[in-house]
Amino acid sequence: MALNNQSSIEKLNTWLNMLIEVGGADLHLKSNSPIHARVKSDIALLSQEVISHAMMEELIQKLMKDKYNNFKETKEFDGLYTLNDDFRFRVNIYMHLNGYSIALRLIPRNIKSIEELNLPPALRNLTHLRRGLVLVTGTTGSGKSTTLSSIIEEINENYHHHIITIEDPIEYVHRDKKCIIEQRELGNHTNSFALALRAAMREDPDIIVVGEIRDIATAESILQAVNTGHLVFSTVHTLDARETIDRMIAIFPSEEQNRVRATLAATLAAVISQRLIKGVEDMVPAVEMMFRSPLIQELIRTKRDNEIPDALAKEGKMFHSITFNQALFDLTLAGKITEDQAYQYASSPADLKLMFTLSPEYEEIKKTKQK
Repeated sequence: MALNNQSSIEKLNTWLNMLIEVGGADLHLKSNSPIHARVKSDIALLSQEVISHAMMEELIQKLMKDKYNNFKETKEFDGLYTLNDDFRFRVNIYMHLNGYSIALRLIPRNIKSIEELNLPPALRNLTHLRRGLVLVTGTTGSGKSTTLSSIIEEINENYHHHIITIEDPIEYVHRDKKCIIEQRELGNHTNSFALALRAAMREDPDIIVVGEIRDIATAESILQAVNTGHLVFSTVHTLDARETIDRMIAIFPSEEQNRVRATLAATLAAVISQRLIKGVEDMVPAVEMMFRSPLIQELIRTKRDNEIPDALAKEGKMFHSITFNQALFDLTLAGKITEDQAYQYASSPADLKLMFTLSPEYEEIKKTKQK
């Protein structure tokens, strides 16, 4: 189906409104292709209209404005697009074999609470912290930014703190409540995460939020901040707590890794790892939580990261930690996901199967369903 004479921006707005109407999360535009969207974790056809390569190029120029010439060199672009007062979108533009593509992710105006996101109530423990490092982890699309924004908003509503965020781009917008919050965007308000972090330590913050740890300079600046008594939140693209610790250490050269390991053992307050599952009725977060404990600190310090999952399972009741397998088991018992879905997302399907097999409660639930 050919496009009519509407401008590229008018068409974009039409498709974004369609995305909102169907409850989608992402809009995907590709040169010489129909319009697709991600709806409840699956890619679906949104419109039979085909966006030409020429219209894609026009749209890209309008979205980038004065940054278009730089895109021709870097071939990558991250930005933000505002549809109206209620809906903003994170924009990523890139090149591929057949032309251009644009991915736009919906950023809801309202920041949902921990309860509204169906997140574990134990996440509230993070709002009481005064120092240390908290890492929220998961794959792209797992809800890291949403969870982190919910935690920051909880702090905003209950404590009198000064919060500085460094983001690329700014996604959720926080309004001052009990806190004062300054949100800085890479490119517009600062030239790098590392530079903004160094400056932040001279700006009297109680909490620093770093959108993502991408390189050694950012990681080093974060460690400096927590070593000087600040509370820092950030995100990492890792699957679970054990991998997160390994990744943080591996960023640094080998001669620095013992120092980094010692720093993490002393300052890492929590790792929150999230997987978003298409459940029985709706999208459901499965969350692994590793909170600081003497045993966790000792395992990190002595390079026994492989023992962390067992430690989380043993210390769950005392320190509120929980493994992915336990989170999946609990979601299955609650009827929010199926047993098959639990196995698909499990860190160890064999261990999870044993949990189901040895659970009298789950056997009763299965018998009830069979009746």
